[in-house]
Amino acid sequence: MGFMDSLNELKANTSHFSVSVQGLPDGMVSVTDFESSNDSLCEDFAFSIQVLSQEHLSAEMLLGKDAKLNLVWSMSDRTISGIISAFTAHGQSHQGYHYTLTMSSYLTLLKHQHSNRVFTMMDPAAIVKSVFTKAGFPMQKFSIQASGPTLEMTVQYNETDYEFVTRLMRKYGFVYGFVEQTGGDCTFKVCNSSKDFSSLCDDVSLSYVPPSGQVRNSETIFAISRKAQLHPQSVSLNDYNYKAQGNLNVSTANNTSYPGFGDDSHYADNFPNANIGNSLAKVRQQAFDCQREQLIIDTDCRALRPGMLLTVYDHPDHKGLYLITRVDHKGSQSAAVEYGSQVKGLTYKNQAYLLPASVEFRAELSPARRVFATFNATIEQEVDDDGNYLVRLPFNQDGEGQESRPTRLLQQYGGSGHGMHFPLTTGTEVLVTGENGDLDRPIILGALYNQSCPNPVTSQNPTENKLVTRAGHSLIMDDKSGEEKISLANKENKNQLLLDATENAHQATLKSVEGDVKISAKENLQFVAENDAIFTAANDFTNRVENTLQVQTREGDIKVTAAADLTLKSDADTRIEATDGSSELKAAQELNLQSEQDFSVYSVDGNLEFQAQNGDLNLSSGANITIKGEGRGSIQLSQGGASLEIDAAGNLTIDATNITLSARNIAIKGNAISNN
Repeated sequence: MGFMDSLNELKANTSHFSVSVQGLPDGMVSVTDFESSNDSLCEDFAFSIQVLSQEHLSAEMLLGKDAKLNLVWSMSDRTISGIISAFTAHGQSHQGYHYTLTMSSYLTLLKHQHSNRVFTMMDPAAIVKSVFTKAGFPMQKFSIQASGPTLEMTVQYNETDYEFVTRLMRKYGFVYGFVEQTGGDCTFKVCNSSKDFSSLCDDVSLSYVPPSGQVRNSETIFAISRKAQLHPQSVSLNDYNYKAQGNLNVSTANNTSYPGFGDDSHYADNFPNANIGNSLAKVRQQAFDCQREQLIIDTDCRALRPGMLLTVYDHPDHKGLYLITRVDHKGSQSAAVEYGSQVKGLTYKNQAYLLPASVEFRAELSPARRVFATFNATIEQEVDDDGNYLVRLPFNQDGEGQESRPTRLLQQYGGSGHGMHFPLTTGTEVLVTGENGDLDRPIILGALYNQSCPNPVTSQNPTENKLVTRAGHSLIMDDKSGEEKISLANKENKNQLLLDATENAHQATLKSVEGDVKISAKENLQFVAENDAIFTAANDFTNRVENTLQVQTREGDIKVTAAADLTLKSDADTRIEATDGSSELKAAQELNLQSEQDFSVYSVDGNLEFQAQNGDLNLSSGANITIKGEGRGSIQLSQGGASLEIDAAGNLTIDATNITLSARNIAIKGNAISNN
């Protein structure tokens, strides 16, 4: 006995369709009509169901409750499961209370969760499962058999959970939908391909029987239409990855025999390498290719659901195996649903969209999520080996993984082998944006001040251009009029370079309060002062040179003063010379001149005078003492009116009051001896 025969045997008061709602007794409501919208692969469907009840129903009894729409089919019911998301009360008639119930898929739960999250180092499947769990989806109805590449960072911002997972699943080519199971339950299945998904569903076979006005003994296809659309011929993707700079330009082309036109080009789809880029481009291409031509069939088969494989028989052009991608349902027990004048008496009909089973189905991608805005964030982890940071975004409610991917810091200056970087510390408030508007690729724009991190420049020092490091090192360029200065210093100015341009008091100071100051030059080191130069040392002062040490004045004197001894010492000769004036050695006490070898005192043009005003003059020698004069002068010794003179002619004159010669022997020789 065929299906239509089974229906004909149903009693007149037996319902073809029924609805059961969690918490309501069976039979409390009866279905009069229903119609579907968006019952498609990768979509959230809804059924508008007209019901009649002898009881008054309230929102508390219906909203959010599990529900099943039951369709009599062959010897068993076919069920469509969901939850009641809306209802309308139309009032009461002689038949009872009239209502319209909206039964949506369980995906509608995710539309009521508006979340902000950050996921790091997770693949799309793990992220999707996490979101479904957090959204309160009944996880006993969830099954995922898909995978994707590990994503460094994935941000859900200002999106419903439904919008977020839809965007993510479609980007990576996941195929998903609800599979009704034996026993009236359903499971939300997520797969990598439409072939994987269809393998989880029942198969159906239908014959094509054109309308004839005759009684139909089985469910059939009574109309087939072809729909073709022009879509882009190719897909091109390009991106930039700062970690591996290179060519990320990938492309795919129309893989069907149907014509296309144009190129669907996208930049910054966020893929790290060409392999993943090719996969993303392929998904986009397949989303176009599966829409180039579709079959649209009209049937009365109550078993058809998206994801099933349908075998079409008895059509001259279109027999074969197809994937059902969408079904539009319509049923009525209050009035027949007709299909033209030749197909009458139907209580149910549908229109299904078919795709050849050999063609991979991909849902149309959601637009890329671009957020051109800035966000306050804080540094979660300080600079890493690549100079990047982890940041904590303020909107991250319950994400998973680290707070962010390694995030670059915008600098005012940089390049190969050069640049600048002032490291940020944990807890520092920063301003973050998304590269190309993509929050999955954050960029730190800079640091911000707040109550716990006050600004180093305020109304108290408005003229200072100031840089202070965490150790207290500072660079201050003060533009205060008349007191301009630049200071480079350690904490508390213990080591400081000060360039002070205060009006009429300019000075440059280099000081170390607790340590040394070292000045070094490979070539020349020059100190120049147009006025005085003063070097002061509280302890020793040492000048050490490898070659010549020269101290010179152009016009004035050189004074070397010692509070204690003054020592001039050289390993070779020592010369003290006054080219135009006199040289004077003076000591308040003794003056000692000592030589290990010869000692000469020499006057070129003037006199040589040895004088001891109040003391003795001693000439002492371990050998000879020679006093010799050359030229026209004489050698004179005088004391108390007596004198001894040797003149240039060799005469010796002794003039004295008394002359005493005392010796053991006295010999006087001469050619003549005179006496006057």
